[in-house]
Amino acid sequence: MPSDVSVIVADNTRLAPIRDSASLPGRHMPFASSALASALASIQAYRPKVIAVDAIFAETPAGATFIEQIEPLAKGGSSILLVVENDGKWVTTPHSRGKSPSPRVAVAPEPKIVKPSAHAIAAVSNVAVPPGEIVSTRRAPRFLVKNPIDVIVESHHASLVDISVLGAQIVCAPVLRPKQKIKVDLTDADKTLSLFAHVAWSMFEMPPSQAEPHYRVGLEFTGAAQQALEKYRQRHCAAQPIPIRTR
Repeated sequence: MPSDVSVIVADNTRLAPIRDSASLPGRHMPFASSALASALASIQAYRPKVIAVDAIFAETPAGATFIEQIEPLAKGGSSILLVVENDGKWVTTPHSRGKSPSPRVAVAPEPKIVKPSAHAIAAVSNVAVPPGEIVSTRRAPRFLVKNPIDVIVESHHASLVDISVLGAQIVCAPVLRPKQKIKVDLTDADKTLSLFAHVAWSMFEMPPSQAEPHYRVGLEFTGAAQQALEKYRQRHCAAQPIPIRTR
């Protein structure tokens, strides 16, 4: 069942006006069109009620590819809308494959303002992401944590987003750079699981004013800790893995 979330994907210059004026339900998670990998990962994780895409961006090659990747989610209950400007107002129209958008207002509930959790922050990345990175290349199923988990990364606090026996995604304030080797302490009820990891990727994110700027980071664990990680995952994560799409 889709969650009470609306994901917005638009060019960075139009993202704020669309977020502030378009009538979209639930909690808003805006993503710049330069952060498609992060947007797709959040869509796969949270199964939003609405995915609203800037109509101008949708007509670009990158936008068309992105919509093709999210179209299967419509079968699971998510609605894909295109956002267009009409007489100075941002309105939405249902996405129809192969058809150009028309400025018809889609009926939607009034948006609710909900402060996002640390691991579900609506991100606006200023890092360009090549289209080829949109498709997941994970070697093991990734599971979303059921509740926010505070972990220690190089003596700094971070929030665990999801985890597998081979890697994890975290949100942290200090900068972490790709290929950097780091120590990670995963907290538990009665003990701490200490591991070493390499930074696979790192994105700087500038969220709305409710949260501080941070880095969204993908980790690859090293060493033979898969059995311990699997037990940790079973205790703290959802039973079903995050759906992924491959070409």
